[in-house]
Amino acid sequence: MRRRGRVSRWLSSFGTLLAISTLAACQENVSGPDIHDHLIDGISYRVTSFAIAKSFPAQVRVTVEIENESTTSQSVTFPDGCVVLMRAYDGGTNPVWDMGLTQGCTEALVQVFLAPHESKEFHTGLVSAATILGDSLPNGEYRITAYLRPGQLVELYAGMANLAVP
Repeated sequence: MRRRGRVSRWLSSFGTLLAISTLAACQENVSGPDIHDHLIDGISYRVTSFAIAKSFPAQVRVTVEIENESTTSQSVTFPDGCVVLMRAYDGGTNPVWDMGLTQGCTEALVQVFLAPHESKEFHTGLVSAATILGDSLPNGEYRITAYLRPGQLVELYAGMANLAVP
């Protein structure tokens, strides 16, 4: 029984390592022409990475950097454990998929302290095209945004992704 537990933990660790190395080996960093910072109360929010893992179905990950551009220490508080969330748009102005409606987040506030000119990165984790498209969205090209909620909604363009499921 004890040996089975160790093997199970080893297989779980191996699966996680395999997923990370697959993303690193097969990812495509994408940047768009209209990526820009959002500055609110001395804190800058910017997408630093939009990665699409070349698997089938594809997996998408967005990384956002938060930087204190002021000369004094700042803190930012997020309403839950999901600091960065993602949305997908099919060309319209309303999202067709919102990670915040499907993701389970810890309910504890997340407070980020930043010294002057200090930055920290947060990411969405990998999200499969199958999760985004679900049963109702067609295969195709989608505009992906990242959003954060530091007291107000900050939505950032991440890039375009061609999403498909079998």
